[in-house]
Amino acid sequence: MAATQTTTIETVSVVRPLKVISLICLCVAIALSIVSLCSTWWLRSGSFRTGLFLECTSSSEPSHAPPLREAPLPGKCHAPARDSGYIKAVAALMIIALIFTAVAFFLNICGLSKSDIRRKYIYYKFATYLAILAVLLELTALIVFPACFYVKMKEYGSRRDWEVDWSYGLAWGATLFTFGASLLLICDKEHEEVYYKEKTIYNPPPELMN
Repeated sequence: MAATQTTTIETVSVVRPLKVISLICLCVAIALSIVSLCSTWWLRSGSFRTGLFLECTSSSEPSHAPPLREAPLPGKCHAPARDSGYIKAVAALMIIALIFTAVAFFLNICGLSKSDIRRKYIYYKFATYLAILAVLLELTALIVFPACFYVKMKEYGSRRDWEVDWSYGLAWGATLFTFGASLLLICDKEHEEVYYKEKTIYNPPPELMN
């Protein structure tokens, strides 16, 4: 009796490194965004600093510094006291961008954990769209913030030595990491994560097995 052969198809799931790197980039972007939103170092002049939700004056404010209108007392913080419509708009844009980035992060995790190729594609597709939207919102906020401040700088008094600080820089860092994650997802979208491997098994005749 001749030997028989059996052919089987095995499904092999492969995690692509670019999608893992994009997940790490989104995680870093979320962390940077949270720190940036919670800190008060977006803009600084001497010992006065302001964030998106609080403005503060450090206790080391020099007595000869030009006064700031409605600034908090040395060592104190309070909500922005002057017309801060643009600050509220920037804060809203940054918060929405943070939410989009967080959702993209979880969709990326879902894509990595699923074996169904159609579901993977859907998760990655929406993660990419949300990451791109987050970048656009962050870019808008980061351009509007210094531009509007320059227009309204006279409301802060006679000071002219203003500079953006590290909180603003962290927001740019979050934007760059989110942009990098979206690029990685776009570049890797055409690659399959599920491969099919054919394996042939030869079965010897029964008389040879005895």
